[in-house]
Amino acid sequence: MDILSFGISGSFAAFRDPSVTSHQTVSFIPSKSAVIGIVGAMIGTKRSNSLSELYSSEYLELYKNTSIGLRFESEPKKVVYFTNHRSLKETKTKPVKSELVDSPKYTVFVSSDSNTMANLQSAIEQNKFSFSPYLGHVYCPCVVSDLKYYQNATESSAKNNDTSCVILDESDVYSNTFKIELNPKYDGSHVIIERHLHHFFSEDKLQSRVLKHWIPVRSVFTVAKSLEPKLSKFVKISDEIVCLY
Repeated sequence: MDILSFGISGSFAAFRDPSVTSHQTVSFIPSKSAVIGIVGAMIGTKRSNSLSELYSSEYLELYKNTSIGLRFESEPKKVVYFTNHRSLKETKTKPVKSELVDSPKYTVFVSSDSNTMANLQSAIEQNKFSFSPYLGHVYCPCVVSDLKYYQNATESSAKNNDTSCVILDESDVYSNTFKIELNPKYDGSHVIIERHLHHFFSEDKLQSRVLKHWIPVRSVFTVAKSLEPKLSKFVKISDEIVCLY
């Protein structure tokens, strides 16, 4: 398969946790839905065409045909600040805590149909996007860089292979059939685990599950044990594997 990769970065990112409403907490990495939104902004695919629909047919087709992979390239830092929200019912204010990811940088891998790949490659090469891409919120503009094209990438088993990319953990609970081992050659290396609402198609219907995402930080790890993936696949690029989901 053919794969595009490119970098996205900015001063801040605001990929909010949809399960938290009282305070604006954010995740270190974007969900697949957020990445597809960034890709759609670049090539002009609208998420919705009217107020009555949540997703347009074009967006659903893009989501269905596209797999993405991620590498977290920056230090995991967050900025916390407080704002006062004024009530519309009473003459008082309420303090609200908000978070932002500080100076985020990611490498995104994309595999999709030939038309989407051609449009995405052209948009990045010309630095000309249909809509301005942003990192979770409009006040977090996104810089796109470092376009690379990989031809004839091959599927691979995850077991006993090295990766520095995010891995989608499809187990619902703790399972001893999945295990990773950090490479000791990298000082200060560690892994962050985040839970994200992951959307996927099953029998042509859009469904969702909350799944763990294993995020290497300045590190390479080896997958010592792995479940047989159903919602993701592993491809060999250069000397490491990338999890596409």
